[in-house]
Parts: sequence; structure tokens; C-alpha cells
Amino acid sequence: MKIFAPYFMLSLLFINVVSAQTTKIHITGAVITRNGVKVSASLKFTSLADTAFVKTVTTNEEGKYVLVNFPADKFAVEVNAIGYQSIKEIYDNNAGKTSLNLSFSLEPDIKELESVVIAGRKLLIERHNDKIIMNVENSIVSTGNTALEVLAKMPGVTVNQDGLISIRGRSGANVLIDGKSTYLSAEQLATRLRSLNSNEIKTIELVTSPSAKYDAAGNAGQLNIRLKKSASYGTNGNVDLGFGYGKNPKSDAGISINHRNKNFNVFGSFANNNNKATENLDILRMVKGSDQNIYFHQSNTQTRSTHNNNYKAGIDYFINDKNTLGFLTTGYFNNGNDVSNGLTAIGRSFAQIDSSIFSDNPAKNKYRNQAYNLNYKSVIDTSGQEFSIDLDYAKYHSEENTTYQNSFFDQNGLNYKSPAIFRNATPSFIKIKAAKIDYVLPISAKTKLDAGLKSSWVSTDNDFQFENLIETDWKNDAGRSNRFIYDENINAAYATIKHEFKSTSVEIGLRTEQTTSKGNSINDNKIVKRSYFDFFPSFNINQSLNPNHEIGFSYNRRIDRPDYKSLNPFVYFVDLYTFSRGNPFLDPQYTNAFQLVYNYKKTLNISLGYSITNYLIIDVLLPDYEKKTLYQTVQNLDKQYAYDLTIGYPTTITKFWSMDNTLTSTYNQIKTGNLGEGVYKRKKVNFMINSNHSFTLSPSTSAELSGEYASSQIYGTYAIKPYYGIDFGIKKSFFEKKLNVKLAANDVFDTRKARISSALSGLDYNLTQKQESRVYRLSLNYIFGSSRVKGIRERKTSVTDEQSRIK
Repeated sequence: MKIFAPYFMLSLLFINVVSAQTTKIHITGAVITRNGVKVSASLKFTSLADTAFVKTVTTNEEGKYVLVNFPADKFAVEVNAIGYQSIKEIYDNNAGKTSLNLSFSLEPDIKELESVVIAGRKLLIERHNDKIIMNVENSIVSTGNTALEVLAKMPGVTVNQDGLISIRGRSGANVLIDGKSTYLSAEQLATRLRSLNSNEIKTIELVTSPSAKYDAAGNAGQLNIRLKKSASYGTNGNVDLGFGYGKNPKSDAGISINHRNKNFNVFGSFANNNNKATENLDILRMVKGSDQNIYFHQSNTQTRSTHNNNYKAGIDYFINDKNTLGFLTTGYFNNGNDVSNGLTAIGRSFAQIDSSIFSDNPAKNKYRNQAYNLNYKSVIDTSGQEFSIDLDYAKYHSEENTTYQNSFFDQNGLNYKSPAIFRNATPSFIKIKAAKIDYVLPISAKTKLDAGLKSSWVSTDNDFQFENLIETDWKNDAGRSNRFIYDENINAAYATIKHEFKSTSVEIGLRTEQTTSKGNSINDNKIVKRSYFDFFPSFNINQSLNPNHEIGFSYNRRIDRPDYKSLNPFVYFVDLYTFSRGNPFLDPQYTNAFQLVYNYKKTLNISLGYSITNYLIIDVLLPDYEKKTLYQTVQNLDKQYAYDLTIGYPTTITKFWSMDNTLTSTYNQIKTGNLGEGVYKRKKVNFMINSNHSFTLSPSTSAELSGEYASSQIYGTYAIKPYYGIDFGIKKSFFEKKLNVKLAANDVFDTRKARISSALSGLDYNLTQKQESRVYRLSLNYIFGSSRVKGIRERKTSVTDEQSRIK
């Protein structure tokens, strides 16, 4: 690939320069309704002089499209959108213009069915050869959920009880927010996503095979969470208010406002959610002894109260038709309190208790984030040549303070020794700087070159302060306290070239990334330095067999670097016999992934994937036989082989009932010689079914029923038992859909829980983790202001639509 890719690119350039047409038209426009509502549509352009020239484009989130260098003076255009009447028009460019603005207004495809009226609306799940899109704003059951809970409803995506995200059975998902990397550890990312409410989310995009244009991180794929932003002229916005109750009360509220005119777009939003939730953890564990076995029954109940606040403010200045300058600031300030009580019973059997430990572990935490982005975009000419730049700076501060109070009792319930009381404070500081440049060059009507540069600098400072209570004074424990500083610099360059033949499109790309890092465990006097340079090729080909059948094949190489939380050697306690710690000696993992996709009538979508991961980074749960403890850490395993099959199919059951089903099956095989007592081999076939049902009861009333089932699976050293869950919601609209009232129930039967046992021989435990998942929610949303859009001057994308990843 490294040898032949450049020559193939040069060949394509030569072919297209020689065959360039004398007359080329640059066409821009928008597709809207007569009321000014933006429409997601497909536009098919066909040259009437030579029907071999056919080009299909789709509109972006603002209903806009762009077509560069279309070689025809007379052509037909057909516009199609789900839920709207199709239109077909013919244009004759007699004046020989090189630039045209063509906008279209669609009428809803409304069918009157007895007493029920159905109007077309955007599907909840959209499937394309290169990605799956979930339109979160169309989901009733997602109302009031956190972003982490919404991700768990995405076909093929699983989120475990600790917030770890997997795609098609593989960890290593790269999660973006508005196209920008978060740079957070898995735990901190979960905290960030729990503070983000679904009412702020427009769509979630799942890309399993990103091109070389995007960061090489994320062996499982890329999840891009796009937040809402209005493109309408005038002043508009919305207000959200929600209440929920499970075992504890919950609430959320938010407001967003946008003002746009010819030269400026000013926008801002603020959202607050308060969540009190209970989690139960139960572990049954047996440790083999020389004389007799020891049995541990560990149970813990934690109630966490969080108060989350998110804000965003920005301005876009449209210098002229071709140049835009933008500034954006985002942030959050969150606080929380934990009440945690645990009981560890120890004996010669689970029924015969010799001693027990009662723990009371209150905690307080706070999280702060402030990020700034300055961006500039220039449309250089009418052929579609573009240049954009992003400059980013962000800082995070988190602080968690926990006190551990352990009391010891004998079999008669009497104290037999003094309590063990200790506490830790874990302030953490992160600073991120990044710069990114992208350039787009349409070489001909059918060939486009993308290239860019990117650099990022990440610095983290983690101070772990461990103190013991000695009589009435807190004393520092120098053996357990530590400070860990981690610095990382990544410099990247990429180039992709895409060429479209009559019915085939080919995209070849190459990305290079240079990484230098330094981890310094100050108290332990351990320094780990890394410096490496990697190439990440990508290849994608799509073949249209006929209007109903399309196939595609893709390949890419990816990397996942260990996050600094995993590298951090600190020890975090659940109780005296259960804890977690990092591993500063982790290496990055590398994945080669292949995917074959078949699409029938833009509905049935089947994909088959295969990947090989070397130096697999994965969580493992291991015993310390000497101390009789159980600890979680992160380790490199030798290899993982993964196969996956995904079948997605939307269908209409009746005139008012539509259904979307996704089956994801994976086969994972892990081989390593360095885990536990030696060689570790595990393989397992599992599957997951996602089913979503939408009901249109009247023009103003709709309902949604969704559920998922996951079979048993092996993840690292965990053997995970099956689980399932069902959600239901109903929505009623008033005042021409400006006021929307939603009532939803998540996990109706209260069945979502993690049940885990050991897949590692010689280790005997059963773990059950149950979060507060059955929650009833009432949500109100009010939309105010102008809904007008401008359909004359259009751009290919707005600045905030750029797929820039700031890392």
C-alpha cells in the first residue's frame, strides 16, 4: 500500500487532467420546505448531452449542497427526500455560466388514512455505506437522558456500568463532540457525557472506517456527537424543562438562543441537570487457601448526587460570500456528593461468617472545564477549493476527595480492633493546545484532493494525596501518596484523493503521526518515555451495481494510545479488598481493519468486518493471592482477532407503525502468553439486537418503543452474562409543534444490570452491578422565534460543520 498508493494517485490525476471537460458548472443551493424548514435530501444530476455523467450529492445539516465542476450545459436534476414529494427539473445553461444557485422547495408527502394522518419525518436511524446516523432529536425515549445513556441506544454500541464504550464488541471508540476530540480518559469522558443532556444533541454519527483525514485513534471506530445549532435567520431558540424519578428525583432545564443576519451569527446555550442515582455492587468471591478456602461476600450501595452545568457561546462573522471567521467557547462546572456504604463478610463459607468489615466512604467531587476555539474558513474559488484553520485551547480541573472509614467486627458482631480510617484527595489538571489546517482542491469534475496538518500538546498533572487518621491527626502516607505528570505531543499530516468513475468511487489516503510522550511518577522515581513515528493508510471503494444495489470495501490502520488515567499508577479503593490501579508501562495498540458493505435500496444494510489488534489494551481483573485482594488494572495482551456481522433493516408494518431492527454479531478471539498464570486464550460468539418501533397516532401525537438484547460475551478476563432492556415514550405537540410534551419510561422492567464472572482460570468470583435504570421522565420543549432560512447564497458547509478533530 505504501509503495503503490502514490503512483495510483498520480495516475488518477493524469487521467482527469487529460479528460477534463471544456464546460464545467459550479452549482450550490439548498433544499427546504415552503415554511423554511431544512430538509435532508438527495439530488441526482444527469447530463442530457452525455448521460454517462451522473452525479449524486446530499444536503448537509443546514439543507445545503454543493456540486463542483459538473461537465454539462443542459442537465436534469431529481430531488428526493424521505417524507416529501420528489421533484425533477431540467436546466439549460444557455448563457454559459460557470456558477449557478439552484434551491428547491419540497412539499410534504401527506397521506390521509381514515382518521390517521401521517406526515413524513426524518428517520431515527439513517444508514449509509460509510456511517450510521442516529437523529437523537427525533427520539422520544431518549428525552431527558444523558449523552452516555443515548449512546447505549445506538445500534452496535454498548456502554457498560462504568461508562466504558464499545463498538461491535470492541473497545477503543474515539468519541468526538462537534467534531473535536475530548482528550479525556475513559472515566473522565464518562463523567463529561453524563453531564451532557440529550436535549442538547442533534445527531450521533457512527463511522466504523474513518478515512486518513481523521485522527488515527479509535480502533473500534468514531462516534461524533453533534450538538444543536440553528441556521435560521432572525432570532430563535428553545427552552427545555424536564423531571424524572426512579428511586431518586432528577431534573433538567436548558435554554438556547441564536441570532443570525447577513453578516453575523451569534449563539449561546446553557443547560443544567441534577441527578441523584443509586448503584448496588455485590461480589461473591472464593480464595483458595493451603488449609481451607476463604469466602468473601462484598456488597456496596452508593448514592451519587450530581449537579451539572454546561454552557456554550460563539459568534460567526461572514466577512463575505467566501470567508468566515468564528469564535467558540464551551465549558462546564459540575459538583457531586457520594454516600457509599459497604459490608464485607469473611468466612469459611458464605453461610459461616468469621468476621466482617463495615465501610462508610463519603466523597465530594468537582469538575471544571473551559475551552476556546478560533476558526477561519475560506472558499477560494467557485470550483470548491477551500482552506480552513482551527486553533484550540482547553483546560480541565477535577478534584475528588474520599474518606474511608472501616470498622471491624467478629462473628458475634463485636469490635475486635480499632477502625482503619484514611482519606485521599486527587486533584487533576489538564491543558490542551491544538492547531489544525485543512485544504480541499477539486482537481477535476470527478477528482478531489484533501490534505492537512495538525499538532496537539497535552499536559496532565495528577496529585494523589493519601492520609491516615492517627488518633486525632491526619498524617501523610508517603508510601501511598504520589504525583504523576504526563506530557504528550502528536504531529500529523494527511492526504486523501477521491476519484469518481461512472458507477465507482475510490478514495485512497495516507496519514502520518509522530508521537512523543513522557510519564513521570515522581514519588516512585519512574520515568517512561516514548517516541514513535507511524503510517496509517486507508482505502475505500464503492460500486453502484444498479439503482437498487451498492457495495463497498474499506481498509484502514489505526492506533490507540493508552490514556493518562490508565498510565497513572495510583491506587483507588472500592473497599479494603477491592481496588484499581494504573499501569505506566502500557504500549499503544495497533489495529488493521477490513470492512465489506452491501446496501439495498438505501434501506437494507449488511456489513462484514474483520480486524487484527496487536498489543491489545484492555481492563483485567486479577487476584493478589498473598493479600487475598482483587484488583482491576489495564494490560497489554498479545493479539485480538475480531469478526463482526451487522444487518440493519427498516420496514413499515402498517400505515402508522414503522420499525427499525439491527442485528450485530461478533466473534472475538484473544491470545496472550502474559496474563495471570501464563497462557490465556478465549474466544466467543455473541450477538446484540436493537429494535426501535415508531407509531404515528395523529398529526400531533407519536409514540416510540425500543429495546435491546445482548447475549453472553467475553471481554478481557470478564465473562459477561446476557442482559436486555425496554424503553417506551409518547409525545404530544401543540401550537404548530412549537410546544412538545414527552412522557417516557426507561428500562420499563428494570432489567438492565451487569452480571460478571471470571473468564480466567483459578479465579472464582461472581459480580453483580445494578445502576438505577428504571426512570420515568416528563419533558417539555418550547421553540420560539423565527424559522426563516436564506436560500440564495449558500456554502458547502458552515464552520461548525467542519469535521476537524482537535487532538
